[in-house]
Amino acid sequence: MGVMTSLPSTDDSLLVRTDFGDESAWLRTREAALAENEDGFRAYVAVVDEPSLDTASWEDLRAAAREIEQHAAVLFIADQEAMGREHPIQVVDLSAEQRPPFRCAATVLWSVDNNLNLANMDWEEFASAVGDDGVHRGFS
Repeated sequence: MGVMTSLPSTDDSLLVRTDFGDESAWLRTREAALAENEDGFRAYVAVVDEPSLDTASWEDLRAAAREIEQHAAVLFIADQEAMGREHPIQVVDLSAEQRPPFRCAATVLWSVDNNLNLANMDWEEFASAVGDDGVHRGFS
């Protein structure tokens, strides 16, 4: 399936919803991803809530995002798995390096978004700091 809807051109990371099975789960996921942490940090994301993207693959979304003239360093995908406990959102690299995605608990999405887009940290620092389940929950 190709991504029919064009993704917006923005400096912000995109948070793309690809699971439309449970509206309340999506609202909880979005709220957790957009919330400020206790120090006032937040993710700067543009939410894409477009039913035509239901079940779109991360590979298709990555290709579509890379075609946008102006795009962030990362793409966030709220798929079926992300609707569960901790909202483990899929993090997709938009560089030319084609690094495999990892997941990030929604409560620390701000850290991944801010640090990768500002190049304060690199992909490997986050991708290597995941739990046994492949989810990044911050640095201890």
